[in-house]
Amino acid sequence: MQNKNFPFLVITLSFLVFLVLPMLIQDGMFMDGLLYACVSKNLANGIGSFWFPHFSKTMHPFFDQQPPLGFGIQALLFKLLGSSIYVERAYSFLTALLNAALIGILWRMLFKNENEIKKMGWLPVLFWVTIPVCFWAYSNNVLENTMSIFDLLSIIFIVRFFQARSLLLILLSGTFIFLASLTKGIQGMFPLVSIFAGWMAYRNFSFRKMFLYTVILASVPLGIYFLLLQNDLIFQSLSTYLHNRVLNSIQNAAEAENRFYLIYRLLMELLPMIVLTVIIVLLNQKNNKDVPFISFKRNVLFFFLIGISASFPLIATLEQRGFYLVTSFPYFAIAMAAVSAPYLSALIEKINLQAGFFKIFRIVSVFLLAGSLIFSFMQIGKASRDKDTIHDIHLIGKEVPGGIVVGGTEDLWRQWSFQEYLIRHYYICLDSKITNTNDYVILESGSTAPDSVKIEKVNIPTRKYHLYKVIK
Repeated sequence: MQNKNFPFLVITLSFLVFLVLPMLIQDGMFMDGLLYACVSKNLANGIGSFWFPHFSKTMHPFFDQQPPLGFGIQALLFKLLGSSIYVERAYSFLTALLNAALIGILWRMLFKNENEIKKMGWLPVLFWVTIPVCFWAYSNNVLENTMSIFDLLSIIFIVRFFQARSLLLILLSGTFIFLASLTKGIQGMFPLVSIFAGWMAYRNFSFRKMFLYTVILASVPLGIYFLLLQNDLIFQSLSTYLHNRVLNSIQNAAEAENRFYLIYRLLMELLPMIVLTVIIVLLNQKNNKDVPFISFKRNVLFFFLIGISASFPLIATLEQRGFYLVTSFPYFAIAMAAVSAPYLSALIEKINLQAGFFKIFRIVSVFLLAGSLIFSFMQIGKASRDKDTIHDIHLIGKEVPGGIVVGGTEDLWRQWSFQEYLIRHYYICLDSKITNTNDYVILESGSTAPDSVKIEKVNIPTRKYHLYKVIK
């Protein structure tokens, strides 16, 4: 059975490479991921500190929009590998591989006594990576990619606790919950409900024990935060984040028309996986009558409840974006895979290892992986987005010294990606006004400087954004 699963594993890896790497390896990135790369690179270069990370002299000199752990980890990679654009890309792809590996580990733990099913760890990974916003997120360096690693580790220790009942496992789980929350905030703390979900699904310990275990689990991250907040600098950092980001997003920020947008988005993202699961069950139930419907329904319920806990609470804020759901997808993928696995396992078991078709299938799977890698690396030097902006940024960066503030219009200042490319590549800080104190000014085509400021165009072949020197 293990050999029979090999081509399916290789094809799953091919999907992961093909869906994530080609876009990731090109220049250009979604503004949130680019922003996080800027902050991490600055931290690696000694600009800002762990508890007070820095984006720009003119915007977020203290970047208080997210907790600092994700930047601290990515900054380590910048310190090791330098400032190439492939540093954040390598980091983001590494998080995809780690998430996939942890999903596989969790699957093997769940089905350790089901030898045939245990070997199908590729199935939940395949379901997971083919969710559209999931592979998009891992192509764009968002913080959910890192947070998901810590949350998966937390759930792994809880599942192990269900099997071994050692309180040390709860303490380890709680530690990873803390790390998840220090990466992306409160939403990383959803594993706090995991013991309750386990009690609901498995019913192999009492309500009283469930409550006690949950209190112990919650006491770990809360206790760590209590100790950290005794430090005035840490208190200032985290309280500023809580006020400026968390409370503001609940009360004011709006990315969707209503709080239930993410629930609708979740259903749309999961719909292909759900439809595929239903088809697998219906097509194979007649041929495999000895396979009970949803054989592992307790595991299905447990992971479905974990997925809900990681997604539904997000309706508390109107700042709703599809990639916020990324942390919940591994659990929905495992739940759906647990429904499909008994039927697929019965089909795979019938495969003849010596059949010519299967031998060809194995060869094709290897060629698919090789083709995915070759296609991905053929994208080096290309731009997936913002091609003209990136072109102009590099021309401007050759003329303007790094670290200075250049003048600009308020409209240009609000073009976040433009600011981020300036910071990411050259640490050039853009202001929202133009004064005689500036040495340089950047104007978008069609914009002008105030009459009080005399400027002279720098003769470089930019396409959209133009550089001027201030005449003093």
